[in-house]
Amino acid sequence: MESSTEQGSGHSLHAHTELVEWITRHGGSLDDSVRVAQDASRGVHIQVKGDWSQPISKETRVLRTPLGVTMSYFNAIGYESSQGSFSKHGVELPQAFIEAVAVEETCTFFLMGQFLRGQEGFWYPYLRTLPQPGELNTPLFFGEEDVDWIQGTGIPEASVQRYEVWDQRYEECISKLEEVGFEGFEEYTWDLYLWASTIISSRAFSPKVLSGVIEASKLAEDSGVSVLLPLIDLPNHRPLAKVEWRAGSSDISMVVLEEVSPGEEISNNYGPRNNEQLLMNYGFCLPNNPTDYRIVKLGVKPDSPLSKAKDRQIEMFPQVANNSDDHYYIFNVFYPLLAPDTAMEHSMFSPALFNSLTVMHANERERRHIEITETSISIPTAYGNGHSTLAALSQISFELIAHIMMLEATGQNRQLQPANLKQTYAQIYRNGQLTLDKAALVVATWTLARAREHNRGESWEDIKILLNEHMAQIPEGHFSAETLSRIRVRILERESLLKKNGELFRLGELFSLLPANMQEASRNCFNHVLAKAGQLVPALQTDPQAMFSLVVCLLVATGQSPQARPQLSPRLTRWVDFLVEQYPPLGFPLGTSETMVQLNQLVQGEQAQAWAVQDGMYWLSEGSGWLDSKLLAWAFNVVEAEMVLTPHEPLQVLVTENPGLPRLGCLYVPQE
Repeated sequence: MESSTEQGSGHSLHAHTELVEWITRHGGSLDDSVRVAQDASRGVHIQVKGDWSQPISKETRVLRTPLGVTMSYFNAIGYESSQGSFSKHGVELPQAFIEAVAVEETCTFFLMGQFLRGQEGFWYPYLRTLPQPGELNTPLFFGEEDVDWIQGTGIPEASVQRYEVWDQRYEECISKLEEVGFEGFEEYTWDLYLWASTIISSRAFSPKVLSGVIEASKLAEDSGVSVLLPLIDLPNHRPLAKVEWRAGSSDISMVVLEEVSPGEEISNNYGPRNNEQLLMNYGFCLPNNPTDYRIVKLGVKPDSPLSKAKDRQIEMFPQVANNSDDHYYIFNVFYPLLAPDTAMEHSMFSPALFNSLTVMHANERERRHIEITETSISIPTAYGNGHSTLAALSQISFELIAHIMMLEATGQNRQLQPANLKQTYAQIYRNGQLTLDKAALVVATWTLARAREHNRGESWEDIKILLNEHMAQIPEGHFSAETLSRIRVRILERESLLKKNGELFRLGELFSLLPANMQEASRNCFNHVLAKAGQLVPALQTDPQAMFSLVVCLLVATGQSPQARPQLSPRLTRWVDFLVEQYPPLGFPLGTSETMVQLNQLVQGEQAQAWAVQDGMYWLSEGSGWLDSKLLAWAFNVVEAEMVLTPHEPLQVLVTENPGLPRLGCLYVPQE
């Protein structure tokens, strides 16, 4: 094995130049227009020569790696065919071991064996240019002080899970090597296994790069085969770089699909990786990563409506059972891989996440119409179903506020300067998470803010004024100018799932649904009941559901009154009819609410129905059902189903270090 001095020298430009010479001797090449370069910010990388006369064009094959220098499972088993052969190059793993362990572990132990060969190994010119054991920056290699920088994020849990999986696999493998009497198995240490596993997870390519010489049946994505490609794995990652790897019968090529100017770096593209994936798998993060997103875990209970709907989906479409990824994501505002017609809310919260939350927080009325297809489970768009959308946005907002508070509370080192590269990347990751969460909160609460606006127009100018007011709550300098611009673009250029403003009402706002000439008398009557009841049932004035029930009882009685109905707006009459249709008043019990039981006893004992006429509500006679025990019980259950608990002043989390999570009860009343 190499000394530390020798290992460190592998990161030099000289070592990479020798790698290129080695590749060339075996039939590979660099295009004449490119060279290997090195600088402090990008390390060793590939770039177009500075003195090249013109940009290199699309379809230029910039790198070419011969099949003979690739490393994969097929080398470990010494695969041979008429189309090509793959040599073991001196590492002979026992056949009994290969048959007993997974393909991934065969690849890992083969790489370990090649590393142990040191300078005698065939792949030495390649392996010496890789990060050596002790030089990797993924979280499994973080020290105690480094771990402090990622507390409160998803990284520690993910690291523990990976460590446990790899530890179990290593113990099984090393036990098997010992069992079959493999000489020198003691050199295959846990530290070397961690290194080899990390190298493969961070640098290996899809087995499809070998499709030019190996039959497709052996190259399935779930086959466990991974391929190391010396030289082609050298370029740095750049999100959205336009490149392609092409499999041939004698080599694999990296082809650029965009023009690159003289002196510019030629980048690889690992795919739309978020910073958590980059840190976990590759040991680095990108500041302002445009493809950043956060994975959300919902914790769905087995007997929940969503879990039952998923079971039903599998019954209808058995192939869905093979899809293990739920795609529950919160996107960065710069995330570019969105269809043009993606709804504004879905552009921030993946459709799978948003639809799942609507199902989880829908009421029974909405869930009766749940739509299940092969690709989604959702509450369909229909009159009255905006409740689930607003409930989902409220829950998302609470989660975002809680996560922001946790990141802030656990980021005690954020005022310190990172002491090493691990801490630098951890800081980039944490800061990216905070910016992502805060921008997503601004977008989520924008729709909730619209739902609270009852007296504003919905023209383009009205929306822009309302948006300016919403964003004025963001402290100056909290976001970069570019981020603020992207938030505005995301809101203004994409259509919201909710087409109308003003569908959430606080208690006193519900009276505005009545004609102006009925509002004062209705408020007086409500206050009359509240004052009388408050003397004997003090809990009523601190029980939002009970107070909302009184107002709903009043509005429904009014909506069913022959005298009042001709004067009411179409919105109110449609809503009243909708509630009566969806919640048939068939003996709803008062339930366990002590407040409602006491209130019912009070109003029945004092014949409170007569208060309506006394207070000027001439359209409600004693036979109208106003404050009838059955109607009260019915209204109580309706309110329980139709209420939405929204965050109160949610953007205070951008101003105050620990604003808490105060909730505001609102009743959902759909627009026409």
